Amino acid sequence: MTKKIKYNDVTADGALFPVDAPVLVRYPLPGADEADGDSWAWLPGSVIDECGPGEWSIVIEVSVLAEPDPSVSDAGPEDMLYPVCFRDASEIRAVSDEEWFKVHEELAHG
Repeated sequence: MTKKIKYNDVTADGALFPVDAPVLVRYPLPGADEADGDSWAWLPGSVIDECGPGEWSIVIEVSVLAEPDPSVSDAGPEDMLYPVCFRDASEIRAVSDEEWFKVHEELAHG
């Protein structure tokens, strides 16, 4: 997450979820039933881009889901790869920076 954005309005270019906006999206945590999307947790992520009409690519920013980059030997935390998913507007919640960090910290510390 890198930008401060006003989340209650559509941006000047019409984007409902601007690039870098903090969001929550449903995504399966380890051990979750991958076939039951309704049971997935709302996880913190950031918008990468609008990839189609009403569809966005989102990076899920949860460390338990990250994997080491195989192209980097002795990968550190900055070299982790995080999952990306595609979601439509009904599957994305715009949130404030404060709410995003709260959810992120709760997941990081159990």
